[in-house]
Amino acid sequence: MGPSKLSELIDRQMILRSLEGMACWFEAATRSAEGMGKCHRMAIYDRSGSVTWMYPNSNSAETISVWLDLADILERPDLKQHAVDYANTLVSDSEKGIYSGPAKDARGLMWYWTDAGVYSSLYAMRVPAHFMRLFQVTGDDRLLAASEMIGQTMVKYQLPSGIVASGWSPENGWRESGSRVGSRFIYVISTYACLYKQTNDAAYRDAYERAVEALMVMQCEDGSFYQHYDPNTLKVSDTDSSTKCMFFAYIFNALAEAYEVFEDARLLDCAKRLGDFIVNLYYCRGALPYCIGHEILPSDRPEANMSMYECANGLLWLHSLVPDERFKDVGLRLWITGWYNQAEVVGNEDLNGAILIGADPAVVQGDPNIPSNRKHLAFDPNRAAKCVLWGMVNHAFASKKLLQSSHILDVK
Repeated sequence: MGPSKLSELIDRQMILRSLEGMACWFEAATRSAEGMGKCHRMAIYDRSGSVTWMYPNSNSAETISVWLDLADILERPDLKQHAVDYANTLVSDSEKGIYSGPAKDARGLMWYWTDAGVYSSLYAMRVPAHFMRLFQVTGDDRLLAASEMIGQTMVKYQLPSGIVASGWSPENGWRESGSRVGSRFIYVISTYACLYKQTNDAAYRDAYERAVEALMVMQCEDGSFYQHYDPNTLKVSDTDSSTKCMFFAYIFNALAEAYEVFEDARLLDCAKRLGDFIVNLYYCRGALPYCIGHEILPSDRPEANMSMYECANGLLWLHSLVPDERFKDVGLRLWITGWYNQAEVVGNEDLNGAILIGADPAVVQGDPNIPSNRKHLAFDPNRAAKCVLWGMVNHAFASKKLLQSSHILDVK
């Protein structure tokens, strides 16, 4: 197919302009949370021009690295304080941050952003890599101690299958996880790898090996992953056989973080197979949809046809190791999808820099099958768009890769 045309189109000034907008949005998402270190997970924009900020306890550790990257790239050292504040809140708020209370089996788990009283293993798994990076800046030993607390719980509650169940609550304990677990929970490979790098403790290396074995079992023949698995058998869940492409960004990030530690060929092979699936799907549909499959869960229906851009980061990382032009091409296509959907409204600080996503007009408000915590995602004629933290952090990471690359963009 020849070289990607986007290598000639995207230049450094475009990327910096996008990151400047992102800094504006992250500052607005933080300022609106009205609490030191908090940052909203989502913004909903209506056609009248107003914004509704949602879920101040976003608890996404990637936000720490975004602040550090923005501070370095934009030469704004003041932004580093936001990274410090965000981490401080996660460490110091034992209830709605990283749990460190009396229930020993939950220590190190993260308060889940829905504010429903549940603690998530996934949100905890993603902490160590970013805490360790911030530690290099601040030297705050609490970051390492919190990472170790997370790691100990991830080792203790690793299932014989190699993965960790999804969550815990005061009422139900680990039974809160139910009978299925999302494919993105394989993120624990990064947790074990990062903690092994920090501590050289063989328990983390052993746990990592079991998790990688689970990863290889879970990956489908075509390179994709089902959305849900039985946590004990790693067979596709009896209640859901869909494929949630949104989860692929989590898997890519975990593979990249773990590969940095071990340079494990199995991880790279997994990434190549996943990359093959993504590019084949993209070249067929002209987009990477949120969710695919014969039967879509009611909770996924509002976003099933949404065009995803989060995997740009993973594909560009993969291209740096495997010089397949397809990975670069689709990575750039996904990045520019985020770029051309990014608002540039300098006079509106709540909107400026937001990557905007509309709602599916075929999924209307009032559908009784959509769970209550997803109803706000259904189509509303008064709503213009939404912006979600997870997409923003991955666009920021992909932008950094583009600025650092000597093999992706033509020099400009």
